[in-house]
Amino acid sequence: MTSTVEAPAMLEDGNAPKSRRSMRLRPAFYALMFVLIIISALVPIIFCLLSLNIINQHTILSVLSSVKESSTQKAGYLNWDWKLEHCNGMVQGLGEYLIIQQSGNYFIYAQLYREKTLNDSFTLVLYKDHQILLNQAMGHENGTINFARPFYLQEGDKLYCKKNDDVDIGLRNQTYWGLFKI
Repeated sequence: MTSTVEAPAMLEDGNAPKSRRSMRLRPAFYALMFVLIIISALVPIIFCLLSLNIINQHTILSVLSSVKESSTQKAGYLNWDWKLEHCNGMVQGLGEYLIIQQSGNYFIYAQLYREKTLNDSFTLVLYKDHQILLNQAMGHENGTINFARPFYLQEGDKLYCKKNDDVDIGLRNQTYWGLFKI
């Protein structure tokens, strides 16, 4: 009896035959991979563009002032040399006042440096208009006092800083106040 062993019909050249179905799925698989790569590249780009749009909606303005010498200055009042950047139509500096021209949230900061040592404490006060106290900081004898915090301000509000004494300020670049819109 002679028996011949035949290879199963599913093997071709020692390998499983490639089905027509897997041949048709390969281009679909590659197309799907291409689409996923494109989407994964577009997501960060779209995120960046949206975040830039959000940042551009909040106009960044910078207001910084330093003390300006004045012989006609009232006791306790400080005249300022305003440096307004990107502030068109939002804030206006006028002598000792800062006038808000656009309502919104603002972060206000201030610092007062007193070089001379006196027996009295000293105070830096931030007012809105003439009567409304917004913030106050108190220091001892000499040194630096400062404050910083957010406020909601309305169009037409007038801000000014005042100190409680008429002692000349030693280092003018160490006394300042300003704000930025948040």
